[in-house]
Amino acid sequence: MRSRKFKFNKRQLDSLPPTSSTSRSRETEWSDEICSGLKLIVNRQGRRRFLFRYTYQGGKKSLQLGEYPGLDIPTARQLANDHKREIALGNDPKQLRDEKRNVLTFYEFAELHYLPYAKVNKLTAQSDEGNLKLHFYPHWENKALNQIGQHDIQKLLDELLANRKPATVNRLRSLILRMFRLAMEWGFVDKHPGQYIKKLKENNVRQRFLSRQEISVFIAACDTEPNRTQANALKLALLTGMRIGEITNSKWDCLTVDDVGEWSLFLPHTKSGLSRTVLLNRLAMEVINDQRRYQILCNPYIFAGDAPRRPIAHPKKAFARIKMAAGILDNFRIHDLRHTFASVLVNSGNATLYDVQHLLGHQSPQTSTRYAHLASSRLREVSANVSELVQQATQS
Repeated sequence: MRSRKFKFNKRQLDSLPPTSSTSRSRETEWSDEICSGLKLIVNRQGRRRFLFRYTYQGGKKSLQLGEYPGLDIPTARQLANDHKREIALGNDPKQLRDEKRNVLTFYEFAELHYLPYAKVNKLTAQSDEGNLKLHFYPHWENKALNQIGQHDIQKLLDELLANRKPATVNRLRSLILRMFRLAMEWGFVDKHPGQYIKKLKENNVRQRFLSRQEISVFIAACDTEPNRTQANALKLALLTGMRIGEITNSKWDCLTVDDVGEWSLFLPHTKSGLSRTVLLNRLAMEVINDQRRYQILCNPYIFAGDAPRRPIAHPKKAFARIKMAAGILDNFRIHDLRHTFASVLVNSGNATLYDVQHLLGHQSPQTSTRYAHLASSRLREVSANVSELVQQATQS
């Protein structure tokens, strides 16, 4: 009778017969003399596969290695020896393999965990989804989440910088770093791979403000725009400094009035993820009262869109028509209406940067310092006062 334990070699493995149909067992097990625990299993159809049998914490276990001849003998022995090394270190090879198979890919984490969270907690969730599809999935879609390291992130950001501005790359950096911070908090990775990746210096910061004359012609152009709802949304951006996304997502039930008749608009979700209250001046309330004429039944949004219970989309087409009508043909963006509101505040001489911070909803006072240079006339007045005091002191 042939021994079922021998030194595995290709000739003998190829000559092993299928398990007999009369055998009690459906499979026959053969053992390697060179590598203890390495088995070859042959079924009744003649298919062969390698198996590793071992004992862990007093219990007998087995682990599939792969089919022969796709998996050759030297590789099967190497895998068996690797598993023995893990056992010696106190690890269960089967458990390690199962844990490895349960590791999410970058795509799975993004689609199953991050984006559902972002859609509830971030106004920019749709933008995040687009950036993931455009910039990250092509590189990391099938890569295990815990296999993405600092070098991978830095390399991808450097490649993006070749065709994009530093500000854009910084936004993508913030997205990927936030994702990995959440992955670490939720237990999907053990460490944050991007915590040492530095933010780029943004040399493309631009500030464009409408002059007093341009403000006048812009408002006049809004009043002649056929799409009244979108025109009113743009006017409100200029009169309150609100982001256009905050405006389009505003609802009628968020309007409040205090005891003295002053109106406010509560924003439950802002860019920072926090709520804030916008104080509405007289002209802003005139815009909202005018918008009541276009209120749609059962649509909760102040600037209601054509779709049921949905707001208007980004009013870029109406904005382009209004700019053309106003003769503002340079690179003026919708967001620059927010900057214009801040410039009017500062140049009025009555508002401090603290006022700008709170009226624009900046979380950090440093964000408001970009408007400091606009207060030059006020600073000159203060400097002149110092000059007069010094002159009086020297003459006395």
